[in-house]
Formats: sequence, C-alpha cells, structure tokens
Amino acid sequence: MARGPINSAPMQQIPSPAIAAAINDAILAGIVTIAADAVICVDDAQRIVFFNEGAETIFGWSGEEVLGGPLEILIPGRFRPTHADHVRRFGESGVRARKMGERGAISGLRKNGQEFPAEAAISHLRGPGGTIYAVVLRDITERRRAHEIQQFLAEAGEVLASSLGFDETLRNVTRLAVPQLADACIVNVYHGGEFRGAAASHVDPSRAIEIEKRRIEQPIDLAGEHPVAEAIRTGRSIVIGGPESRAPLPDLIDIFGSMPSAGIVVPLVARDQLLGVIGLYRESSLYDETHAFLAEEIARRAALAMDNARLHDLVHTGIRARDDMIGIVSHDLRNPVNAVKMLTGVMLDTAREDPLPSEVVEYATIIRQAAEQMDALIRDLLDVTRVEAGRLRVDAKPEDTEELLSDALRTLAPVAAARSLKLRLDAPDDMPPVMGDRGRIAQALSNLIGNAVKFSSPGSAILVTVRVMEDEMIFSIADHGRGMTAEQLAHAFDRFWQSSRTDRQGAGLGLAITKGIIDAHGGRIWAESVPDVGSTFYFSLPVAKI
Repeated sequence: MARGPINSAPMQQIPSPAIAAAINDAILAGIVTIAADAVICVDDAQRIVFFNEGAETIFGWSGEEVLGGPLEILIPGRFRPTHADHVRRFGESGVRARKMGERGAISGLRKNGQEFPAEAAISHLRGPGGTIYAVVLRDITERRRAHEIQQFLAEAGEVLASSLGFDETLRNVTRLAVPQLADACIVNVYHGGEFRGAAASHVDPSRAIEIEKRRIEQPIDLAGEHPVAEAIRTGRSIVIGGPESRAPLPDLIDIFGSMPSAGIVVPLVARDQLLGVIGLYRESSLYDETHAFLAEEIARRAALAMDNARLHDLVHTGIRARDDMIGIVSHDLRNPVNAVKMLTGVMLDTAREDPLPSEVVEYATIIRQAAEQMDALIRDLLDVTRVEAGRLRVDAKPEDTEELLSDALRTLAPVAAARSLKLRLDAPDDMPPVMGDRGRIAQALSNLIGNAVKFSSPGSAILVTVRVMEDEMIFSIADHGRGMTAEQLAHAFDRFWQSSRTDRQGAGLGLAITKGIIDAHGGRIWAESVPDVGSTFYFSLPVAKI
C-alpha cells in the first residue's frame, strides 16, 4: 500500500502579488478607518476626500456631511486665511511629512462651534489625479486639561506654603480660587463658637469687602438650609446648580446681587478636624466633575495650610508669652540677686578689727559666687531670647584686634590655670582692626574659650589662632578635649543643647548666644570635632575699613 510522506501538509496556494497588495490595502484601509485619531485626506483644492471614524468622533461631523466639502469647516476662522497657503507651500516643498504646529498651537473646530487643542502631522503624496494631503490629528483636550490641573495645583501648593499666618493663609485661599475656579469665593471658619465668614474674594474687589463684612456679621445657622451649614453637618461637598444638584438659595443673592448659577461648597478638614468651609460660586456657568475635583483638591491643600498656619500662630504666641515671662522673671530675680551680691560683698570686703570666722568667709564666698552665677544665667536667658527674636543689637565700630584678644586671654588665664591648662595664641604681629561691638566680641571669645576650658583634658593646651583673609579675619579656638560625634556637632549651637547631655555643664546657652553675636556682626561661625581628639570652633569678623 502506497504511503504519503510523513508530516506532509496540504498544498496551499500562494496569492499573486496583485492580490496580496489588494489584501494589504484593504487591511490598511480598515485600520485607518477605525483608528481613534482623526485621519483626513484632502485634494489639491483642499476638498475632503477621506474622513475616518476617529475624525467623526472628534469633530462631530459624519463622513457623508463633509466628504467633498472644504477643509476650512474644521478650522477656526482666524486660521482660515493663511491655512490654504501653508498647505500649498508644504506640497511644493521636498518634505514628505512633518509635524504641524511648529509655529504655534494647533486648534480644531467641532461641528458645535467648540474649539479644541490638537497635535497633528501632515504628509502628501503625488498621484495621477494630483496631490493628496493626509492629516493625522489627535484631540489633546484631556491631556492639556490634566497638565493645567497639575500646574494649577502645584502653583496653589506653592502659594499656600509661602503663607505662615492664619489670616494670610485664608486670604491666599480665596485669591487662588478667583477667577480660575470661581467668580466669588468665601471661606467660613469656626470662631468664638460660631461659623462666620473670615475671608472673601470676588471678581469685583469692592464686592469682596461687602461680602466679607456681611458674612462676619451674620454667622451661619448650623440648623438652617444654607449649603455651608449642610456641608458642616454632613462633612460632604455640596454642589449648587446643574443636573442632580440642589437649587440655589435666596440667601446667596448677596454674592452677585442675584442667585448664582452654580456653586461648590467643600468642608476644610485637616487631621480629622473641621477647620471651616470653602464656597466657590459662579454667576453664569455651571461646574463639571473636573471643577468639583479641583475644588476638593484646593480644599484639601487649604485645610493643611490653615492647620499649619494655626499651629504656627500658636507657636509664636507661646514664644511671645515665654519671652514676656522670661523678661518679667529675669527683672524680678535681678533685684534679690543683686542684693545678695551687694551684701556678701560688704561682708567680705569691709575692713574689721576682728576678722570674720573662716567658716563665715567660706560660706559668704560661696553665696556670692552662686549669686554671680545666677546673674550670668539671667543675662544669658535674656540674650538668647533677644537672639531668637532677632532683637540682639550690636554697636559695631573699628576695634583693635590685639586688645580684644589680650583682654579675653588675661581674663580667662586664671580659670585655665586652675584646670592645669595652657592658653596659647598664634596670631600675626600686625593685625588689622575688626568691625565689632567690643563688649559682645569679648562675650563671644569668653564663651568659646570658656567652653574649651570646660571640656579640655587637664594638662593640655588651648590654642587661639587668628588668620587674616582679604575682607575678614578668621578666629579659631582649638582644644584637646573629649570632642563630639557628628550628631552632637550638628546640635552644638542649639540652645539648651548641653542640658540634654550626660556630661552637661552649665545651661547650654553659651554657644547659641555666641552664634547670635557673630551673626549680628555679619560674620560666620562653625565647628569641627573628632571624638577623643578635640574640637575647634571658628568664627569670622569683617575687617574694618579705615
């Protein structure tokens, strides 16, 4: 029995080149016809000869309505006078295809008269019947809207982040909304047990003042039908006007002098706390889903900004209260402290026929030293308060640099000697004068050298170095103490920092005050440190121009 070849397949007929080309053309025509982008072809006279389904969807015309008609029905009127010439010159060029809109934006015109942004490419092909121009066009309305939304929200976030005070933040919130999202915007906040209007903006600035005044004088009735009251009760956004929304209320007439055609009222919530309500109102157009999304995004950002501003105001109120308290307490403490210093001074310094018992002298000396320490602490508290408030003032004038250093070293030399430390100075012989407040610079040097004395190892040396630069002098104080870690060094100039260390000595205000003094002189201050090796503190002062 005859057998055929193994794995043989039936013979298939291969189509002729002409048939294959026809099949390919049919496939291509079918793809182009159903493409989502608009594909439009016109002849030399710019009559439409091809209009696919994508073009019908985008432009709103059917193929039967436009085929054979002029291309200009798809082009906004302001572009029509020059469009035909642009197409003709493109056809005469040697370029087969290019993008459109290189000299400006592309816009299309729908059947209903609405313009829309687009991106497009054009090509041309010469045939027996003349030149055919093909345009592939994409509607980028949604893409552009998404970009505009992102840009608007980014700008809104930047504006809101730039305002710190609560009242300023409220004003910025209303200004952001008008006129981009609304013809009028009102923010109601909880104040004194009532929800009242706190800020308003209007396309007519004079109306904003009237609205703001009226809303402040007339709090929202939380049990009433006002959309703000409903948003407060429900915690949801309320849409006014348009399909599936509530109708405007008569008490909204004060916004425009007539009832607004549309509005969106959104609760302002931060950290699960209702801070207020923002109302956006339009006089003659409705809101869509995009506007509602934007309104809620603005409300979310506004609520966070308002919460931060409220906390900022609370912090500053607390700081002012603290500063006032420190000022009052320091003033009241100085009287008894000075009395203790004066009386112990009288006891110790008065000449007597019969000297005081040694125990009395010892105790009085300790009491006077404690009073002097209390007086120094009071001065430091006042100084650090002035530094933080930006009220530290310096009377800078040319000062002899050598005298400044000599005075500081002479004053601290006994303290260093008591700790078996050596004070050394490395400075050029001829130092120019610096611009500084003599008392404040002496205080800064005393703080830095005294700090080195505190933390230096007994028997080591403290080196004070001076280097003259072009317009400034660099001072450094180096010790061979225990040093600091990188984390400790990052907090070296923070107030009260030492008080949180296990090796604390003093209140930890000296370096913070020193930084404030140097900053007030327009200088720089920084530090370098290596654990178990030592620390070096640097600061600069401007050279006096004489």
